[in-house]
Amino acid sequence: MHRIDDEQVFCEVVEHGSFSDAGRALRVSTAVISARIARLEERLGLRLLNRTTRSVVTTEAGQVYYHACREVVARMRAALDQLEEMQNAPQGVIKVTAPDVLGREVIAPLLAEFRLLYPSVDIRLHIADRVVNIIDESLDLAIRHGYPEASSWVLRPLALDRWVTCGSPDYLAGQGTPDSVADLTEHNCLLLRFHGSRQFQWQYQHGADRLYEKVGGSMDASASGVLASWAKAGLGLVQQSVWNLHGDLSSGALVPVLEGFEPKGLRINALMPDREHRPAKIGLLLDFLAERMAQHPSQTYLPS
Repeated sequence: MHRIDDEQVFCEVVEHGSFSDAGRALRVSTAVISARIARLEERLGLRLLNRTTRSVVTTEAGQVYYHACREVVARMRAALDQLEEMQNAPQGVIKVTAPDVLGREVIAPLLAEFRLLYPSVDIRLHIADRVVNIIDESLDLAIRHGYPEASSWVLRPLALDRWVTCGSPDYLAGQGTPDSVADLTEHNCLLLRFHGSRQFQWQYQHGADRLYEKVGGSMDASASGVLASWAKAGLGLVQQSVWNLHGDLSSGALVPVLEGFEPKGLRINALMPDREHRPAKIGLLLDFLAERMAQHPSQTYLPS
């Protein structure tokens, strides 16, 4: 475990918005965090944080100091990571974010397996269907479905992906099976919604053209696992990755529709900040995930 300095503590408090959350991230007590911040403010002769009973907010001086500290802390972490690479076993923390079902059902078990292989590596997994900002939340990797995003981040493909629209046999028997994308207007589409979500549009392909079809329905949720459970209960159609649905597709609990319109060329990708020196432990984890995902049962439903 690296030595924790006052500047790193300060950055964690600003990024988490509270002393207690920063303490949990650094695995120290709230009292230690408070003492470190007090010592830093005394050394600088400036108040860096305004504290209330519910939150911690930077002062103007604190905001200036935070931006400077973040760069220093990032450089120090990179230097320490390089020193770790000189040792036989990788060490330190890897912070990963992944979407709901993929994160819980696939990535989390693989991270546990990786941790057993490399016990000196600490894992922080953040699961959310919303798009998490890698830089703002100081993450090393973001694992995402679909087409690669246009960004300056480094992309590493991990596995093929396939998105299917499907419903339960009871739902399709009662409401009919859509033969074209236009037929979706006659169906209850179960939607993934959160701040910034575009999931009121479902993705299809006609020839070489990628289509984003507007859909609607009476039920939505912020977690993809909830939508799959509603679809199995016969409440509507859902569009998700086969990595989420392979078990329900295998059992027949969900039946694919509109297979001729499925988008092509989808992958599960790992996105990373563009850094000059990336720790060896990140490369080890990426290679491990790609190898294990190639052996996953979802491969039955993926394009060859």
